[in-house]
Amino acid sequence: MGALAAVLARRLARRRVDHRRDHAPAGIQSADALLRLIFAYAWNDWSLRTTAAWARRIGLAAVSDVAVLKRLRHAPAWLGPRLDQWFRTPAGGAGVPRHGRVVLTDGSTIQRPGSPGTPWRRHAPWNLATGCWEQLALTDAHGAESLTRLRLRPPEVVLGDRNYAKPRALAHVVAQGADVVVRVGWNAVRWQTRDGTPWSVRDAVRTLPAATPGDWAVQIPGAAGRPPLPLRLVALRKSPVAAERARRQARQAARKHGHTVAAATWEAADYVLVLTSLAPAAADAAAVLELYRLRWQIECAFKRLKSLLHLDALRAFDPPRAQTYLLAQWLGAVLVDALGAPDPAFFPYGFPVRPDVQRRLADYPTDLERPAPRRTRRRVTRRLAARPARVDESAP
Repeated sequence: MGALAAVLARRLARRRVDHRRDHAPAGIQSADALLRLIFAYAWNDWSLRTTAAWARRIGLAAVSDVAVLKRLRHAPAWLGPRLDQWFRTPAGGAGVPRHGRVVLTDGSTIQRPGSPGTPWRRHAPWNLATGCWEQLALTDAHGAESLTRLRLRPPEVVLGDRNYAKPRALAHVVAQGADVVVRVGWNAVRWQTRDGTPWSVRDAVRTLPAATPGDWAVQIPGAAGRPPLPLRLVALRKSPVAAERARRQARQAARKHGHTVAAATWEAADYVLVLTSLAPAAADAAAVLELYRLRWQIECAFKRLKSLLHLDALRAFDPPRAQTYLLAQWLGAVLVDALGAPDPAFFPYGFPVRPDVQRRLADYPTDLERPAPRRTRRRVTRRLAARPARVDESAP
């Protein structure tokens, strides 16, 4: 009898607690409430039960952990278009003119708990002038990195690493009126001269002198009956230190996969090959190589996302909930970028020393031809040069 009374007392106490929290509306009543619920789950890394208890506690919605799970599983179809709408809105992300825009593109992998492989891959372009992410494509491990995922317009320039040097993807960029600058390997495409004659890259780059870039007008055959694509190949011989570093990486990769380094790979470590559709009047060989150096900025941007915002891990296992988790994290990341977009540069002294830096970034590559202003050397007078000699070195 005493045990039954204790059970009844606990049930009555639980009902009184539920009665005090009945001010929360039953279910999720608005899109704002759903977005707050998704952010609480994805950014706070809360469990389903903790997320449901938080929603009831603040009066957001009276939902259970099972109801939260169902909402999260159906959220990708609603959250994905919201994120795409943000990127398509001029006010969202970057509010600067798109003329001369330089787009850096790359991919990043996300592992779920206990997964040895790559279950998800994030594809995102990055605006060099504004420092903001502009698109997002979320795929599984079979989704390869490709330039065909980008929405471009002239006169934009896309920078990519050697994974993006595919004939079909390059033709996709040129067909949209944009230009491309990608690193390429010797055997990535079939090389031809502009008249269709087969062309040897190895024979051409062997004649390069040290520290002097080479520039060749080439073309690659079109796929599926399409016309050939005219491009330019820019090459430069590496320094001995950089070449030895590339050989060491090739040797480590070969040891990892259980094979020896091929002679062509060993020789290719001496050169950097960059393929571009930019006309020589827009950027010469040296300007193309300098432009490709900026591609490393997207690697730094991904590093910041992983180290500061911790967007390199995944808690969810089932695919629908994992997509909600990743989309919500990315939406939060672009919101953080948008908060800093009005003031992209912070000057602790109150004014920019070089006010033309942002303009030069926004005008790439049209501004590459303009020579940098020569810095005049100031003459140091004997009186100023003699001042350090009169300093009392005994003072602390």
